[in-house]
Amino acid sequence: MSGAAHGGNEELLGLDTPLHRLPPQTKVAALGGFALAVALTPTHAVWAFALHLALIMAASTVAQIPPGDLLRRLVIEVPFVLFVVVLPFVATGEQVHVLGVPLAIDGLWLAFGIVAKASLVLLGTAVLAACTPPAAILAGAERLHAPRVMTAIAGFAIRYVEVILAELQRMRTARIARGDDPRFIWQARAVIRSAGTLLVRCFERGERVQLAMVSRGWDGGIPAGLLTAPATRLQWAGALALPVLAATTVVAARVLVG
Repeated sequence: MSGAAHGGNEELLGLDTPLHRLPPQTKVAALGGFALAVALTPTHAVWAFALHLALIMAASTVAQIPPGDLLRRLVIEVPFVLFVVVLPFVATGEQVHVLGVPLAIDGLWLAFGIVAKASLVLLGTAVLAACTPPAAILAGAERLHAPRVMTAIAGFAIRYVEVILAELQRMRTARIARGDDPRFIWQARAVIRSAGTLLVRCFERGERVQLAMVSRGWDGGIPAGLLTAPATRLQWAGALALPVLAATTVVAARVLVG
């Protein structure tokens, strides 16, 4: 698979660590369990979120993932964080003044909970992506009996993102060769038309690929030869140690919070 599909993780995917060697289905299940535990964590249990973060950092250390790579993954949630920032200003209830600005305490806790949970799940996803090729993740999801339609759509999206980007670049080059200058706002109409043309071309390409695959016997799922081998009990135990510890933290947090 291409570098675009890998998202620039070729060096990390080439490592040989205990986390890399785990079957992908165990890592996918571990991420799902960890995400569920994070979602159920009480918002006021700050120490529980700190323990969740410690688990993520431990997993990234085992996988030899540089902390900087994990932090760069958080950039994707910046627009979401900007939206959450307004919650302390619009929420009602008891307020606290910070630098003379009144902020709702409930809004602050709500914003903290949303950002903390989203960031932890995003970091967990980054660890999975850094030690598991995209095709293996899909094969692991198929092994876990995920809906075949979902794995098929995700597989096509991963495989053809570079094709679509290359098509977009060719269209942009053609526009520039005909005198278009995308730096100015009055070229917005041409850009919008190009987006529509790209959508039509992608749809037509998808139809041709789907027809070619069906004619060759494709049944909607990942070919059996690409599926991963079943995991052993020891491998399952190693992978599920993280979500079990996260779930234990959640239970303790809920008991203490009452």
